[in-house]
Amino acid sequence: MEDSNYWTRVNRQRISRRALLSAGATTALGAAAAAVVGCGGGGNGNGGGSSNNGPAETSAPQVYGPPVPGGTIVQGRLLNVLGIDPHIDLTGLDIDMRLYSYLYSWKPFDEKAIFNNYALSVEMPSPDQTEFIFNLRPGVKIQPQDDNPAKGEVLTSTDVKESWVRRGTAITAPDKRFPLRISGTTSPDADALRAALQTPDPNTFSFKMSSPFVPAFREMSNATWAIVPAKVIEKYGSSFTYGGLGQKAWGSGPYMLDEFRGTERIILKKHPEYFLSPRPWVDEIRYIIITEPQSLLAAFDSGQHDINGALMNKAQAEERMKKRDLIVVKAPTRFYPVIHFKIRPPFDDIRVREALDLAIDRDEIIDLIWDGEGNYNGPVQWLLARFSLPQDELRAAMPYDPQKARQLLSAAGYDNGIEAKMKIPRVPGAPFIADLSSLLKDQLGKVGIKLLLDEVELGTFIANVILPGNFDLAFFPNLPYDEPDRPLSFYHTRGVTGVGNWNNYTNPDIDKLIDAQSVDFNEESRIKTILDVQRMILKEHGPQITMPGGNFYAARHNYVHLPYEFGVDPGEGALKDNEIGPEASDIYTTGKT
Repeated sequence: MEDSNYWTRVNRQRISRRALLSAGATTALGAAAAAVVGCGGGGNGNGGGSSNNGPAETSAPQVYGPPVPGGTIVQGRLLNVLGIDPHIDLTGLDIDMRLYSYLYSWKPFDEKAIFNNYALSVEMPSPDQTEFIFNLRPGVKIQPQDDNPAKGEVLTSTDVKESWVRRGTAITAPDKRFPLRISGTTSPDADALRAALQTPDPNTFSFKMSSPFVPAFREMSNATWAIVPAKVIEKYGSSFTYGGLGQKAWGSGPYMLDEFRGTERIILKKHPEYFLSPRPWVDEIRYIIITEPQSLLAAFDSGQHDINGALMNKAQAEERMKKRDLIVVKAPTRFYPVIHFKIRPPFDDIRVREALDLAIDRDEIIDLIWDGEGNYNGPVQWLLARFSLPQDELRAAMPYDPQKARQLLSAAGYDNGIEAKMKIPRVPGAPFIADLSSLLKDQLGKVGIKLLLDEVELGTFIANVILPGNFDLAFFPNLPYDEPDRPLSFYHTRGVTGVGNWNNYTNPDIDKLIDAQSVDFNEESRIKTILDVQRMILKEHGPQITMPGGNFYAARHNYVHLPYEFGVDPGEGALKDNEIGPEASDIYTTGKT
């Protein structure tokens, strides 16, 4: 491929810490809240970051040295895990990454693929990067549990193929735009997708997309593209009840599932025949789920947990920074809060949408929800540095003006205001969701928009509220995004699913620009298009209105080493790419002190 090719250049360059945010990762901080928040670090590479949102900060030096094999790591977890089916559930993706193999891993610090997983290499012979040919690692052993339908076997290209068919066509699977390009269809079609995925031999997997897609290479390392053995899919893949893949796991990753109680504890044991032996270094990982933040933090303080799962506020973090045996990390949450509109009366009137937008005091949100440390989010989250609008431009485009908001409501015929139900997810362990929703209710009430908050259990919220578009207003803490195409897709007629959005929103001019950036491998022109379409979206005041994100703090004992901690330079003495496995297997200890 030519050197000007987008992915070739990105994979070869070493980006600065100020540009780290354009990469993205779900890391140990995200493990405490993988469904709702992640972690990140670094300043805004386009000059948009405020002075109190620099790179991730740590309270004490990292402790490096050779891994000490064996032992158990206990990690607190704030959120319940509703399921661990990687193709369907999102609440357990950080668990899934330890249970299954993937084609390759992704190193956020360098924005490059690490071929130290199931695929040994990839060829992309087409100039438009529509064709991918993967050379797969032979002899990758599937985990040896007695009830594993594929016990004693090795992974093959057929396992990859059947996993991709299932992931690409599952009703509740996120973002089907990539598999639709592979199948060449406009709606999920298992037969067409299966025909497009080629397995010429057990160690070769290939496909050719019907059209280019810039995010494709990054997408394939996403945790939802786990490789589940075909025999496991055949026996358990159609079951979504207890006993299916939501509660059980049989993969080839570094750890095996020993016990799953998604509201209490999850226990993983070392896979004895893992292909990157002697990894994983740790014999056992225990997740202890405590959804009351203060109780979870108290368990860590008392020495019950090696890794704290509570997402601390600034005051809590500063108190623990005084302890020399702890590593306290400050990093942006990557929590991306939005209000979704259903484009029907009264919100099909842009004056009503603008009034709601003007009634939101984003600076007050930063002060009260994020301890005064936060940044505005545009249609593309501020953490995606190269692609996000500068903070001064966002602040100018999102003013707080309650007087004008009331005038717009009156002009739209709502002199007495409006009343609307806003559905929010119920997420035990994440009180900031309810806190922010209540603050929004108070702010909007001051201009005559009366919000009725309707809290819905998270799984029901996703399946019965967001996906079918069953709402007038819906508040949702969007997941972290590693690539700007996905957040932009919410504003596209076809939506993030590729088959239609849940907002009833359409704008052909916006569609055209979003489509253009998704096939443009020239980074300079793609960035310009992405910035231009965001400016157009902001003038629409919907169908999503974004709110600021801030920082959270997390802690762990200094003997626990996380080589891929996002936003923190590994430093001297850290393991190098050729010394570590995929992100899921490289956690280790240097010996408890």
